[in-house]
Amino acid sequence: MVPRVSMVVLVPGYGGRLRAVERWRMAIALRTLASHGGGTLVASGHRGEAERLALLAPQHRVVIEPTAQTTWDNVERSIPYFEEADQLAIASDWFHARRPSRYLRQLRPDLSTRLVPAERQWWRGWWIQAGGAVYEALLAARRLVEDVPFAVEVQRWPLVGQA
Repeated sequence: MVPRVSMVVLVPGYGGRLRAVERWRMAIALRTLASHGGGTLVASGHRGEAERLALLAPQHRVVIEPTAQTTWDNVERSIPYFEEADQLAIASDWFHARRPSRYLRQLRPDLSTRLVPAERQWWRGWWIQAGGAVYEALLAARRLVEDVPFAVEVQRWPLVGQA
């Protein structure tokens, strides 16, 4: 059984090696914990992502979730740690954090009511926020294209050398 805590912050990994985005996410997580009087971090990601994130917070309680390969997995596999928290936050850029929040509402609406905003400062990592906005916009466009009815014929242009 996981002990009751006041705050749990999910810190999703980002790619296969330690990058500026992961450091920035951990900084958000640590500011969020500090503003709420402490709690637990859940570092989530595969291929060593979770372990590398945990190394960025040596003075804090960090739970390592080493199997998540997607944002959905980050949320789904962190639910056991969320259940014993009074408040939850997601340490990511504002645009990306909306997606795991939505996933949590789908998986566990009762837990999603515990979500609070993470402590993001717009002037820190603004370029990461901009990248997150572009990425989420591309995902939304992809979903729109995939939802086009099959009755609509899409013209496919042949590659050079093909006729």
